[in-house]
Amino acid sequence: MAMVFTLVSTLKDGAELLITERQRAIQAQKEFEAAKAEEEENRKFAGTTVTRERFLEWRERFRREMEEAERRRVEEWEAEEKRKRGVKEEVRLTGKQLWERGLVGKVDEGDEEEGVDGLEGMERLKVEA
Repeated sequence: MAMVFTLVSTLKDGAELLITERQRAIQAQKEFEAAKAEEEENRKFAGTTVTRERFLEWRERFRREMEEAERRRVEEWEAEEKRKRGVKEEVRLTGKQLWERGLVGKVDEGDEEEGVDGLEGMERLKVEA
């Protein structure tokens, strides 16, 4: 009886030890994966290390961008001011455009003598295409 008890106790201890080792291995694997995931997550926040050279490059690019933005803002402001003032270039029509719009034409000399000005004579003028 004692011998059977000893064998059962030894087998039971061996099985418990085996199960405990497997649980520890699984737990160690989970901890390793969690640490790896955490390290990967922290890598996002690491970013680029700032050195003097990188800072100077960034500052130069930033200043150029700001100068360009200021230049564009001034150009837009000047264009807006020009529109507000109503500065328009005088448009000169060509002879063809004048003719098509009916601004020129044959004027009867008799009309001028009768005191009819040129604009009143334009009403009687027919323009055909």
